Amino acid sequence: MRNTEISIARILFSKNIPFCIYRFPGTQKFKIAIEREFFQSKEGNTLWLTPFYPTNTNGEIFFQVIEESEMSESLIRQFQNLPQQEEIPSELPVETSKEEYFQRIHDYLNELKSDRLNKAVLSRVIIQDKPTDFNPIDFFIKLTSDYPEAFVYLSQHPKSGIWIGATPELLVHKASGQMQIMALAGTQVRQHDGAKYEWRQKEMEEHRMVIEHIEQILERHHCNIMKKDGPYTTDAARVVHLRTDFLVSTDDSFNLKSLVKELHPTPAVGGLPVKESMACILKYEGYDRKYYCGYIGETNFENFAHLYINLRCMQVGENKLAIYTGGGITSESNPEEEWEETILKSKTMMDKIKEPVIGLKNGVVG
Repeated sequence: MRNTEISIARILFSKNIPFCIYRFPGTQKFKIAIEREFFQSKEGNTLWLTPFYPTNTNGEIFFQVIEESEMSESLIRQFQNLPQQEEIPSELPVETSKEEYFQRIHDYLNELKSDRLNKAVLSRVIIQDKPTDFNPIDFFIKLTSDYPEAFVYLSQHPKSGIWIGATPELLVHKASGQMQIMALAGTQVRQHDGAKYEWRQKEMEEHRMVIEHIEQILERHHCNIMKKDGPYTTDAARVVHLRTDFLVSTDDSFNLKSLVKELHPTPAVGGLPVKESMACILKYEGYDRKYYCGYIGETNFENFAHLYINLRCMQVGENKLAIYTGGGITSESNPEEEWEETILKSKTMMDKIKEPVIGLKNGVVG
């Protein structure tokens, strides 16, 4: 069945038709969602892609998920007969220099001296040449093979451009009366010698802030925490993070969309307090994150959602690639260390760009 999804993705991509191909962690099944103008189903979930800034509602994208039962050779032929659409925009942001990044950390640290702000996330953009043989769909397939525990996607839309990501961070997984939420904050270099990870007070404090933030929101929504597992160390490509998992029960009064809107932006991508950290980002970060640090995933907006924070991602331009990366700044942050952390996080994408795509059999990495 994976070959059917890949065949459809290649057709839609070549015709500039808005769509998203994706794969959830721990599975091998590819899924396709498409602009409703080109395919409508009475049933099926929505693939929801949002920008980072909550007020930027015009940037929200809603795709129709194509259910497995609807996948067929006739559907492939139907998409082959669709007319060519206008070219997808490929404008990219400007790269952040080290000098600019250090100046922004200085501005953040000045804000953090006040009692109003505990943490704010500073991100930056790295621009890379796009290899002449770069194929976004082949690159997506490679990421699904290399990062089996990440949510991996490729999306194109006139609002957003072309984005590819392999994110480790769950925002919320809601099914029936139970819900899973992940707190992911605190980062260090991944060790390959079996050594035990030692976490500094800075990372532990950063993680604690995220946990407390989630717990306060769950309490406001009358959710019952059934199980709390963590903090523990979890791998994410070239880095490791501190992670805590929540298993939560909900009642009949629960409002899924309201919870999601309050959970995001999380302290891991925005900061704390939320309002003050967002003001700091808007004032000093110096560019529009667009869909970086937004969220993406499936939902029916009522009792089901499987959404991920859009981290470890990049935007595809005509001749360049824009890789988005960032980290949490607190009063104890060291600028050089923060710069190195952003480099490590960027390698989730950077390392794979430089590697050849090999072993491609019938559209799937073998």
